[in-house]
Amino acid sequence: MGKRFDTMMFPGGKSKAFTLSYDDGVVQDRRLAELLRGYGLKCTFNLGSGVLGHTDIARAPGRKEIDVSKVSPQEVPEVYRSHEIAGHGLYHSALDTVGTPLVAYEITEDKRALEGIAGKPLKMFAYPFGFFNEDVKQLLRLAGYQGARTVKSTYDFKLPEDFLEWNPTCHHKDEKLMELARQFVEGFSFGPMLFYVWGHAYEFDGDDNWDVIEKLAEYMAGHADTVWFATNGEIIDYVNAYRRLEYSVDGSMIFNPSAVDVTIRTAWETAVLKAGACTAIAPTPL
Repeated sequence: MGKRFDTMMFPGGKSKAFTLSYDDGVVQDRRLAELLRGYGLKCTFNLGSGVLGHTDIARAPGRKEIDVSKVSPQEVPEVYRSHEIAGHGLYHSALDTVGTPLVAYEITEDKRALEGIAGKPLKMFAYPFGFFNEDVKQLLRLAGYQGARTVKSTYDFKLPEDFLEWNPTCHHKDEKLMELARQFVEGFSFGPMLFYVWGHAYEFDGDDNWDVIEKLAEYMAGHADTVWFATNGEIIDYVNAYRRLEYSVDGSMIFNPSAVDVTIRTAWETAVLKAGACTAIAPTPL
């Protein structure tokens, strides 16, 4: 076959993907989810089922009051339509300090309740306060979670090696946000690139800066021809499908055992590997 450099491409042969993640299920999610839908973007919203429907006001020292009330369970399907519902702990407890039995309950009871609302199994979780350890990761794995977001900014566009320790690119309040967006859109990498932004929707009210997310959404939507807009869970499904590909010894055949079509780029062609099918790869031109 000759020298090969196979690389994962995203659906449509795109080399870049953009995803967002927002926490707590606050009432400002209504506006954010609709705004993102209007631009064709997708977001993963992390909810604590034990506090859905609760009303609350928060105020940091020297700051104005912010409504941090939560959406009701009844409105969850409509508010987050076209987006992804994910777990965030039943009561948003610090999971690295409260003891294994309570951690297990926070994770599994939250997942059970949210799955009942969503009507399907959950894939993603976001660590409350960003706190976790290896025991928490193992409990998430046992509960059936496939990914979990931290709050550690990487400032890069690499895919995570471990989805249960998924570090985002940056928070939406980061002063480098639009600079990173431009670097992502204009940059080149032989491998896939992922831009991941996270935050809390109530922060837009507190900082009076909804224009920040509007500007980002408008900018990213303008590059839909080269960027795949996906939820966290959709990215996990796609990357896992790529990682499960089975190659023949000489590389002339690739079997895709998953239910997801996968696109790859070799040194000389782009190939779509159909779900459940074996694809022949042409020999390297000499």
